[in-house]
Amino acid sequence: MSTELVLVLFISLVSLVLAAYVVVDRGLVARRQRVQLWGACRRDHSSDLERSLDLAVRAQQYEVGLGRASGVRLEAALRVTPREFAAAAAEISNLLQAGRVVSIDLSLMERYEAARLVDYCHGLTAMAKGWVFRLAHSVIVITPGP
Repeated sequence: MSTELVLVLFISLVSLVLAAYVVVDRGLVARRQRVQLWGACRRDHSSDLERSLDLAVRAQQYEVGLGRASGVRLEAALRVTPREFAAAAAEISNLLQAGRVVSIDLSLMERYEAARLVDYCHGLTAMAKGWVFRLAHSVIVITPGP
């Protein structure tokens, strides 16, 4: 092969690699921007906590004839005031498994995380055949089952 042909092939190859890099880089930038936009939630969560609390309490209301009230434990409650969902979920789960009554003050949490925690606690108590009570605007008590 002649030197000119090798040079033309080399330049063509470099041009193809650069063009492919530009196309891939633009795709990655667009993907990064989508992920960043997806992570920043613009939805108003003001009603999420109220809806979660109402659903949790309503799902476990006392109904005459079912005899579910005998499983309610009346003992000293451990008070938990979480700031974030992950740590609170683990701690509350461990306390409930240990058979403790837990009072949860949601006032220091973001509303959407508090709604998540209420939903999580509702699931925990449903599995343990326990109860969820609402004491105040942002305070709930969960009890383990019998």
